[in-house]
Amino acid sequence: MVNLEVLFGIVPALILFLYGIENFSQEIKQIAVDQFIKLLRKLTKTPFIGAVFGALVTAVVQSSSATTVITVSLVNAGIISFYQSLGIIFGSNVGTTLTAQLIALKLTSFAPVFIIAGFFLKMFGKKYKILGKPLFFFGLVFYALMLVSNNIEPIKNDPAVLTFFSSFSNVFVALFVGFIFTAVVQSSSVTTGLVVVLAQSGLIDLRMGIPLLIGANIGSSTTALLASIDLNLHARRVGIANFLFNLGGAIVFFPVLGLFTSLVSSFGGEMGQQVANAHIFFNIVTLIIFLIITKPFSKFVIKMVPGEEEEILYKSKYLSEDLPTDNLTAIKLIKKEIQYSIEITIKLFSQAIEMFKRPTKQGFMMLEKLETLNDFLDEKITKAILHVSHRKLSKSEAKKSVLLVQISNSIEQLGDLGEDLCNVTRDVYDKGALMSYESIEAVDKIFKKFVKNLEDIKSHFPNLSQEAKIEIKKREEIILDIISKKYEEHLLRLNEEKDYKGSTFVESVSIMETSVSKQREIRKYMENYGKLNTK
Repeated sequence: MVNLEVLFGIVPALILFLYGIENFSQEIKQIAVDQFIKLLRKLTKTPFIGAVFGALVTAVVQSSSATTVITVSLVNAGIISFYQSLGIIFGSNVGTTLTAQLIALKLTSFAPVFIIAGFFLKMFGKKYKILGKPLFFFGLVFYALMLVSNNIEPIKNDPAVLTFFSSFSNVFVALFVGFIFTAVVQSSSVTTGLVVVLAQSGLIDLRMGIPLLIGANIGSSTTALLASIDLNLHARRVGIANFLFNLGGAIVFFPVLGLFTSLVSSFGGEMGQQVANAHIFFNIVTLIIFLIITKPFSKFVIKMVPGEEEEILYKSKYLSEDLPTDNLTAIKLIKKEIQYSIEITIKLFSQAIEMFKRPTKQGFMMLEKLETLNDFLDEKITKAILHVSHRKLSKSEAKKSVLLVQISNSIEQLGDLGEDLCNVTRDVYDKGALMSYESIEAVDKIFKKFVKNLEDIKSHFPNLSQEAKIEIKKREEIILDIISKKYEEHLLRLNEEKDYKGSTFVESVSIMETSVSKQREIRKYMENYGKLNTK
């Protein structure tokens, strides 16, 4: 029977290890969160770039779970696309191999140095003070492993211990143990670090260590899976993709496990180093395979997690960071971006009306993303116009620039009204109520004419033809007439029935009325823009 004193030495050391890993990851993320997001936004070229970035970030953070969860969150937020996320996911597993390599290189011996250095930097480091806590927790991780190793030493020849670890000779048992342990502690770094320490102590060999590591890789994907459950369709696909990637690596290697073990063994080194080498070889080969098949793999994941939800990304369609030096070209791109923002506003109102008819949690999430994109585009357009306005412009060009800013701001404000409309619906939905068929029909009638006006504004932007102006004004009058009648009908009903949903309808119609006023404002700005062209 294992000595309880030894057991109480190992368990707290493992807890300390887990605590150190978690806090080290958190401290690093706090230091570099802004830079992290900015860099991720730039990963638009190839999965390879994403893989390199994912590996580097994970190597620093020392948590593939942290990297994948952040990636899932960023896809959900529309910062990067599902396809862009794949490279980051592939690379994150390679980044975690650094922990195993550092342990294999006996870095645990230097753990007290890192702890002491981190403590003094935190207390007296002045401008380097911010590095104190990350360095302290980095040292704590390896100090904890040193404690585990020291406590294992007296019992490594114990028959009970040897019997227990002999069960790992069955690859499926080892795989399962690696999976379960990692799923519980939510960190593959903890598992891989422990496997290397056990190998260094002689309790497991390479044949046992490799399936434990493969199981740990699969287990690490549970974090992203759990994080993505309540998120949008594309974020859920990221969680599934991460799991299938890790499972796929296991499927590829299991038929040749004996050959792979012999190959790693042929490189020599003590057992802990061999296990660490196996970990990095496995993840690099898996990475290469999936980089080659990224496109068919992404299609497979989409089939696995079907759905028609549009992927909304927070990026401009026509404007880049560097505007063309030619004013006419720059203004042309700005106009196209404003047209795109009108398109997003139409989608926003369409989604808001859809929530009137069929309110869903996912639908509300989509609307929030559209509204945020609307704000983002307005900011991007305004910055671009201000940049152009600092150049040498004619009097007419300067006046047009002012009008373009006003139009963009009005479109953004229109988007805010779309969100307000949704919030009214959400309030009813949260209370477990539904709008009446008559109310939905009335709002839909107003909405269709309102959207037709926005579509005409978009297609004619920035110059309205006389025919388009007349048609838009006609619809405005019809909408206001409908609103006036519905106000009267529902206010009377509200007075008689004290109906909450009737009150909600009036509020909704009021928002639509304000939206029409804002749309009319945009129309007038365009009319003024057109007058400048005739001068």
